[in-house]
Amino acid sequence: MRRGLAGAIMLISLLLAAPAPALAGALTRVSPPGGAYSVELPIGWHFKNESYPSDHATHLWSDPADARRKLEVVLSGCVGCASRGTQPNPIGGLPAGVLSKLSLSRWEVAFTARGGGDPYPDNGIVIVLHRGSHVEGYLQVQLWLPASEHSAATTILNSFRLGA
Repeated sequence: MRRGLAGAIMLISLLLAAPAPALAGALTRVSPPGGAYSVELPIGWHFKNESYPSDHATHLWSDPADARRKLEVVLSGCVGCASRGTQPNPIGGLPAGVLSKLSLSRWEVAFTARGGGDPYPDNGIVIVLHRGSHVEGYLQVQLWLPASEHSAATTILNSFRLGA
């Protein structure tokens, strides 16, 4: 009994001494060059434009201490991917490996996915870009954080805004 109590006390002291998750600190609103969108991310995350000549742009924001903790934003002009006839189809912009999805509006869907060898779950949103009822493409936002930081992932995704 004594040994079990000592082990429990040691475990509790180790947990209390463990560093707080990176997202426990302040978030700051960031925007890529050109200001297509803004989002609140942990202070210090780095931006990298991973775009190549195509119909879309890819932006990556990552934690310099753990590159697996990241936010990827794909801005696509693919109208056929984001619509079904004249109706918006945000499901068309979902990534592979989707485990669950939730319609937020006729223009947006939230999702959770797994895959690509990443150890962290992929939480995200797809937003159909439009002017009035005319579909112009979509925006896919994917955020990889440890499952223990799901509430932080929700806070970050809820902070996402089109425009700077």
